[in-house]
Amino acid sequence: MNEAPVEIEEKLALAQLYLSEENIKGFRQEFLSLHVYEQGQYYLSLSEQDRQRMYYFLSPKEMADMFEVIEEDEQSVEVYLKEMDPQYAADMLSEMYTDNAVDVLKQLDKPDLRNYLNLMTEDSANEIKELLHYEDETAGAIMTTEYVSVEAHQTIRSAMAILKSKAAEAETIYYIYVVDPAERLVGVISLRELITHDDDELVSEVMGDRPVSVNVTDDQNDVAKTIRIITF
Repeated sequence: MNEAPVEIEEKLALAQLYLSEENIKGFRQEFLSLHVYEQGQYYLSLSEQDRQRMYYFLSPKEMADMFEVIEEDEQSVEVYLKEMDPQYAADMLSEMYTDNAVDVLKQLDKPDLRNYLNLMTEDSANEIKELLHYEDETAGAIMTTEYVSVEAHQTIRSAMAILKSKAAEAETIYYIYVVDPAERLVGVISLRELITHDDDELVSEVMGDRPVSVNVTDDQNDVAKTIRIITF
């Protein structure tokens, strides 16, 4: 029963040893085998010197996976970002889910925010700018732009292929949104339904065609009430 905590402690000890020895291969092997939560806790325990080594040892994507689970105050997040090379930090933010990246960027001064946006790819910057426009207490402030969508005329087989190709980039894959050619929401289909229905069936035959939607400017409390009403 106690093997798991002991194993984690051993991995953390080895990771620290390899980090101090600047053994990139050894560090990556031990560190990346940890759950992202453990990675985050380890990162928060490090000195600035050791964190600087980590930025060199890990890719922006690997750092992003860990950074998304860190819960720190505004001042600490700003310190961590400024420790990084600006381009590395921008690349890391681009690899995060857009809504999470926005949460981080909203904590920064406007000059720093603009600097990171200017260093990102145009697509990443535009997605982030879209969410930055929404007030903190609105639905738009907590929505995600990383989701999987299909069209009603497609088969279950086709929808599954799309899901597999986009799963790594999506924040959630448990529900797939059905849209029309104009990108308007017309239905929802669950992962369970995709798995349990015949490959040759059409999405339109399986999907729920009465999706409930809210406005991006709606208050988050009102959205929560709406969800409770339709859930129970």
